[in-house]
Parts: sequence; C-alpha cells; structure tokens
Amino acid sequence: MASDAMMQAIGRLERALTRAETLARQVAEEHGKALEAQLANGEAADDAGSVEIDPFSRDKAIAALKSLDALIGDLQKARSEA
Repeated sequence: MASDAMMQAIGRLERALTRAETLARQVAEEHGKALEAQLANGEAADDAGSVEIDPFSRDKAIAALKSLDALIGDLQKARSEA
C-alpha cells in the first residue's frame, strides 16, 4: 500500500536526519575543543582540525529523499488518474 511505503520513506528520512544532526553536533563539539586548545596554547586559530564524515550517510539521505520524491510522484499520478 502507498501509505506503508510513505511511512517507510519518512522513517528512513528521520533516521538520516538524526544521524546528520548527531554528526553535526559532534563536529561542532570537536571544532570547539580544537579552537579552545589552540587558544590555550597561544596559537592562531587557522584550522581547528578536520573530522571525517561518513560519505555513506549522505548517500543514504539522498537515496531516502529520492525514494520519497518518487513515492510522491506516484501518489500524484494515481490521484490524477482516479
């Protein structure tokens, strides 16, 4: 049923957003700690270090969005045919 597929797509989006928010929070915390350490050592705050981001998380979020977009298109088509 279309509503089940939509709920699954929404669930995937929610999980992807949660992972993105968690990652953003971790990046911000690590960036802040690195800046504090540099300032405490009297160093210029040029580059506060880098954090590796899982490229698969981005790919999964994009796939979830595409899936939801396709589902919306299918529902609009079904509505116009009805």
